Amino acid sequence: MNPSANVQRNRERTILAVLASLALMTMFVEIMLVPALPAMVRDFPQQAGWIPWVLSIYMLVGAVVTPLVGRLGDMYGKKRVLIAVMVLYLIALLGGGFSIAISEALFGAPSIFVLLFFRALQGVGMGMFTLAFGIVRDTFPPAKVPMAIGIISSMFAVGVSIGLIGGGWITSVGRWNDAFYAVTMPFLALTVASAYLIKEPAFSARGSLDVPGAFLLGSGVFLFLLSLVQGEEQGWSSSGFIVPIVLSVVLLAAFVLVERKVREPIMRPSLFRSRGIIGANVAALFVGITMFMVFQTLPFFLMTPQFAGGLFGLEDTLQVGIYMLPNAIATLIFSGIGGMQARRTGAFKVLITGMAIMAVGFVSLIFLHSNFIELTLSQTILGAGTALCMVSLINVVVESCPKSEFGVASGMNTLFRIIGGSVGPVLATAILATNTVAFGSMVLYTEQGYVNAWTAGLLFALIGLAASIVLRPRETCSVDDLVAEDRGPE
Repeated sequence: MNPSANVQRNRERTILAVLASLALMTMFVEIMLVPALPAMVRDFPQQAGWIPWVLSIYMLVGAVVTPLVGRLGDMYGKKRVLIAVMVLYLIALLGGGFSIAISEALFGAPSIFVLLFFRALQGVGMGMFTLAFGIVRDTFPPAKVPMAIGIISSMFAVGVSIGLIGGGWITSVGRWNDAFYAVTMPFLALTVASAYLIKEPAFSARGSLDVPGAFLLGSGVFLFLLSLVQGEEQGWSSSGFIVPIVLSVVLLAAFVLVERKVREPIMRPSLFRSRGIIGANVAALFVGITMFMVFQTLPFFLMTPQFAGGLFGLEDTLQVGIYMLPNAIATLIFSGIGGMQARRTGAFKVLITGMAIMAVGFVSLIFLHSNFIELTLSQTILGAGTALCMVSLINVVVESCPKSEFGVASGMNTLFRIIGGSVGPVLATAILATNTVAFGSMVLYTEQGYVNAWTAGLLFALIGLAASIVLRPRETCSVDDLVAEDRGPE
């Protein structure tokens, strides 16, 4: 066996482990504070109304910066931009841990706005997903790209499940800010490993950043997601929803007009003429909606007290995380299977299969959720479908755009998934709110409410399946077919 080939293979595995760990940690940090939200009320009693923003601001900023980070990676080199983002993320983690001390030093009292500032900076870390995908495409042999992308993609869902368990355990043995301290040193190690191990091909900066387009896109997306948060909190007829949604439409319309006229747009119009890109983005939206409808409903379902008709009556989020592990395990296993299949048959076939399996998973969840075995079966099916979808989405982008545009194209795909992930919980909560029962001062969701929410999830999965079939490119190729293109003429 060729020693140099062994060295290269080991190096690829190490790089993949580092990039997958980055993706896992990005979602872990987003979710780890969920168990700590009630405890934060004690530290910020006068600002308790802002506590939900600890989660929202992370996703809002992440959605805005992801396509921009992807574009910067295309312009200046993905490794260079990745290291810069990681350093900023590391500072934000430390700031989150010391946020109370910093606010007391600045204002004489704890302020949640200092924590929100550092959580917003942490949201920039969502851009590491698209940079990791780009590094894999640029540095791995084409035949290994689908599998590597599949493993990284699976971390989006796995990180959520692990975040509930890890965050719940950390909160149970310490304070909520200990969660930031717990991840700082591992992330520092990943930063050093990334700087040392990742070798990017020779690269010279090209093009310029479309600042007006970046501003209009970022502002439009931010206001759209802000309108969802405000609508859920203040009501769908409130000015808190209407004003930002109207401004969002205006800014995004202006973005489309500007992009048609600038010489180097942040998103080339050709990307929106590709059936593969359009299909992947539409599918990403529905995958995000369905995946986060599950993440939103299952914890509440599992923690509904048995005296109120709950079937499980779990008492803390650590137990919830353990009950949701089958989903994470299935996602991790089937990501590898999906990557191998995408290489052989093309990613769109895997995407269609994944959407169909997700639909079956929702049918199972609707009818089989009364005990741990039934719930495990339903979650396993859902996790398998989610994995195949997550793997195939980015691989469809690989098959549908040139390397020079991959960063922004994959960033847009991640953006649509994040938007779906923001819409899903809002829809689920709205459906649950129509089926409640009062127990003293508590208002709890009924089992029928959860069934209705999962039925809506089934509907969205079927819409995503139909869209994937309709928007499937007339001519598809497997990733193996792209090897010659990536190598260029001999």
